[in-house]
Amino acid sequence: MNTGIGDAVNLGWKLAEVLQERASPELLDSYEPERIGFAQALVSTTDRAFTPLVAGGIQGEFTRRILAPFFMTIATRFALSKRAMFRLVSQIQIHYSKSFLSEGKAGDVEGGDRLPWIRMATTDNFASLRSLDWQVHVYGNVNHSFTAECNGFGLPLHVFPWTESAKKAGLQQGAAYLIRPDGHVALASSKQDAGKLRSFVNRLGLRFPALPLAS
Repeated sequence: MNTGIGDAVNLGWKLAEVLQERASPELLDSYEPERIGFAQALVSTTDRAFTPLVAGGIQGEFTRRILAPFFMTIATRFALSKRAMFRLVSQIQIHYSKSFLSEGKAGDVEGGDRLPWIRMATTDNFASLRSLDWQVHVYGNVNHSFTAECNGFGLPLHVFPWTESAKKAGLQQGAAYLIRPDGHVALASSKQDAGKLRSFVNRLGLRFPALPLAS
């Protein structure tokens, strides 16, 4: 189910961008390269895992009655193995570093990575992702020229305080992260480089809706 949802989200936001003429049709070419690798690995892993379970004879009976229950008991007993199982099943470790939609690195976060979740005093940095739109994140201070560039594009700019949690998550203080509608990082820039942002946006033919006027 999680794989199907991931496929739908990945293709859905790209179709929406193209149909609304906010991106060039070439954006759709990124769907298969981004999703096919995990799909192939999942099918291969599933086959290897379930073949012994459905096998006949003594070997299959031993696997179903002894090995499988023993493995699940051990795997769910320890915090480390439970976290590993959660990451695998939830698929939050999926990244698209080789996609042509991914560029740059800032801190430990590369283009194509899922944006790390950071808890704030009263909210978190994922609250802004509910808009399902392109946006820029800066953790720390932001300079005026970069703010003006984002406003000129119609790109929402979210500035978060620099915290120890952000540092532990692998983000870089003062870096700029262009976030895709699906929550993955498209461009990670160690500096608030307006020229690099402009070049990336123009390369993909991205167009953003005008920001609402300040009241």
